Amino acid sequence: MGEAHSQLVRPPVGERTVLTADVDSAEPSAGRALAAPSAPDASEVVELALADLGMIPDEAPATDDEADPEVEVLGATERSLGAAVEDEPEAASTTETPTTTTTSTTTTAAPTTTTTTTTATPTTTTEPEVVVPIDDEAPDTGGVLISPRGIVLPVVGRSSNGWRAMTPCGNEVTTDAGDRVVSVDFVIDPGHGGSETGAVSPGGTLESDLNLRIAEIVEWYLDRAGYSVLLTRTSDIRMPLRSRAEIANAMQPRAFISIHHNGGATRRQSTPGTEMFVDGGNPEAKRLGGILFEELTNRLSAFDAEWVGTVHNGVSTRLNDNGDDLYGIHRFTPGVPSVITEAGYLSNASEAALFTDNDVQWAHGRAIADGLVRWATSADAGSGYLADFVDPTSSGTGGFQGCVDPAL
Repeated sequence: MGEAHSQLVRPPVGERTVLTADVDSAEPSAGRALAAPSAPDASEVVELALADLGMIPDEAPATDDEADPEVEVLGATERSLGAAVEDEPEAASTTETPTTTTTSTTTTAAPTTTTTTTTATPTTTTEPEVVVPIDDEAPDTGGVLISPRGIVLPVVGRSSNGWRAMTPCGNEVTTDAGDRVVSVDFVIDPGHGGSETGAVSPGGTLESDLNLRIAEIVEWYLDRAGYSVLLTRTSDIRMPLRSRAEIANAMQPRAFISIHHNGGATRRQSTPGTEMFVDGGNPEAKRLGGILFEELTNRLSAFDAEWVGTVHNGVSTRLNDNGDDLYGIHRFTPGVPSVITEAGYLSNASEAALFTDNDVQWAHGRAIADGLVRWATSADAGSGYLADFVDPTSSGTGGFQGCVDPAL
């Protein structure tokens, strides 16, 4: 692939609509900032990257939130970054969870700042607390609440005491603190989290940490390209697959991307063992998978590693014995184009060293952002397509069993 397709363009996109109470501060929170690559100079990297992407003119004055991206990593202290994708067994789908009726509100205005932090202290109740102002003009269902601690909760209704929302572990709470978001362009899911770490590198890097890092970088690029983004988690918490899917269902984004790194393969090959698993019933999901495959393999191929892979290196749909999509990320989000990205093998020491490198992480995140914008603004077909295959093997993770909700 040439360089032309990697340029991000700013088309008209839907606004991330936030319904929030008045706060004392005149300006909303600027959101999370990430460390730029360590070499060359960080400010040069950001300026050149943005100019190259077409997101700002070459001589555009730097703004406060763009001048120094080296602020902090979400979750306060930056940690050392982290096999299979979680796939909730079919039996888990019988677990009782709150019924969620989903709606979506969109506008065509350019996105504004995505999150406003409230300063009011929630009233103490016997329920876990989340604050949201009651807005008579807003629909009673759909969208999500973002709690004071950053936990994303799909809205299932409204009561006289506040909003009824679904917790990560599938419980329903009635809450009255936080921010409500009813529309975004993309939902990005950092796979695994909490006690479900995913793959672990020979040096102890956790996939769950690495997935979150890449998701934050994808958000950083997309935000500067004019797109609104919601992450399913912004800290190291356990979140069952059904809860991740309900966030996507509540938001009805253009696309839903679950970011992962693989584990287990040992077969050597000359190219990255990148895999994309797509919703086989959605042609746009397949096309997006093909574009993401091109972007990610092209970016990663620029780095040296002793790559490993399997026969599933490419874009495919993994089915269970019933012929249904094995992955809950796809099964539970009908109508939303969804793709699971597996960049490579964290279990391989050579690749693990690569994936924990800051420059490689930024290249990885940019590849996904480029792919999403290319998909949204072109009719490109993508490539790397393989036949669907049956493999009902389940990792046994991703369900509600043993799930403990985080503090909200």
